[in-house]
Amino acid sequence: MKNTIYPYKFVVESKERVWGGSTLANEYGKPAAGDKIGETWEISGFEDESSIIANGPLAENSLFDVIETYMDEIVGEDNYKHYGNEFPLLMKMLDIEDRLSIQVHPDDETAFDRHNSYGKSEAWYVLDAKPGAKVYMGFNRDITPAEYLQRAADGTLEEVLNVYEPKKGDFFFIEAGIVHAAGGGVVIAEVQQLSDVTYRIYDWGREFNPATARQMHVELALDCINYKKYDPEKYFISGSAHHHGPLVSSKYFTVTPFRTKDTLHIYTEQYNSFIIYFCAEGEAQIKMNTPEESEIYSLKKGEWILIPAAASDFYISPVEGEMNLLEFYIQPQEETDSYIDDISKS
Repeated sequence: MKNTIYPYKFVVESKERVWGGSTLANEYGKPAAGDKIGETWEISGFEDESSIIANGPLAENSLFDVIETYMDEIVGEDNYKHYGNEFPLLMKMLDIEDRLSIQVHPDDETAFDRHNSYGKSEAWYVLDAKPGAKVYMGFNRDITPAEYLQRAADGTLEEVLNVYEPKKGDFFFIEAGIVHAAGGGVVIAEVQQLSDVTYRIYDWGREFNPATARQMHVELALDCINYKKYDPEKYFISGSAHHHGPLVSSKYFTVTPFRTKDTLHIYTEQYNSFIIYFCAEGEAQIKMNTPEESEIYSLKKGEWILIPAAASDFYISPVEGEMNLLEFYIQPQEETDSYIDDISKS
């Protein structure tokens, strides 16, 4: 009988974007998809764009089909009850060489009403940034919807946004409703809800050039925006802060960094969820704590791996020196909003 519960790696899908660059291909070995790779989809649960398992007995099967077959053994009982066969997160890497549009994402309720989709809260972990790179995050003061419309029309939204000079290890939690953008050469590991709904509200003038114009959503975004002054204590953690414990713990996902030279012993039954690891720096190896599983799974810089909820406890060790990992999972929820159940059943 083949072992179907083991750490999964996935075939990476690269996507060209007008604001993309070459770093993901040149420095992280991601597959080329033209001259401007803006993002890679590392683990996707969309039924029509579900990630394909790249290793082990389930290689060449889609994540969607594997969840449909093995259900809560993959994602955990609570997650399967809430999300069904759809894997609830989308894991990406971003290379924002040019400027990402100033944009916002709707929350669950609005996205369901308009698009039959989940909303999009997300988080960015900065892997690298060139001198002069910028992250724009939330308003630097309270503004009104009328002021937003005026500034979107005259191209001055940048003046009322907080501007960060990103550095390696910086972390931004981007809750639905927070206006944001970035540019100038910043590489990011991203976790987000399973949603591809983005409202562009200013595209740095590209929207006025027929060769680069993309659909804009200024009016559609009007009642989705958080117009209050951005609170960095709630949403931002500096990479120089030597932070311990979760970077964010929300109903959408929990993100915890591990920078260590020691071996970690992870007990999966304490999570009641799948667990994802991303290697930001160094190299790690994973060994399942079961006599039936002798394989050692490598996790190199820029790689992702998914541990199913029903897996045994396991060890993560650095190969040499220090490993810098990010851990992602979803905490059990006592209740779920009715529209989340509706989406998972549609």
